[in-house]
Amino acid sequence: MSQIGICGDNCDFCPRSIATKTGNMEELKKVKDLWVRLGLREPFFPVKDLVCYGCKPENKCAYPEIRACAYAKGVSNCGLCDGYPCRLMEEVFVRTEIWKAKIVTNCSSEEYELINKAFCLKKKDLDAIHQQNRKTSETTIK
Repeated sequence: MSQIGICGDNCDFCPRSIATKTGNMEELKKVKDLWVRLGLREPFFPVKDLVCYGCKPENKCAYPEIRACAYAKGVSNCGLCDGYPCRLMEEVFVRTEIWKAKIVTNCSSEEYELINKAFCLKKKDLDAIHQQNRKTSETTIK
């Protein structure tokens, strides 16, 4: 099963997560260059700031309000929340579609494939988790 972050990002395909897990600083430097090219970060930040071990409070997060909500509700990702999809997640899905158009024009085909799998399929992944969670809950109740 894939490691899905709070907002639906798939950590198994995230270049930042992959480089962190392998300890490959050269790959992390490439991720930094990509993040700068995509406008996700300013050019003058230390590569070590990209190290990521998942959805932890100390990590820089594109969706801190989503992370705070999930922590408050005690869920590991939004698909497990009874209130999914909420207004906050609907906004994330819109932002993701806008961002997806940007990566198409600013990435190589290999980068696009990886980034698409890592960040652009969050609605599909969270929907599947939510549906499975509901089925499990219904079975438990019966």
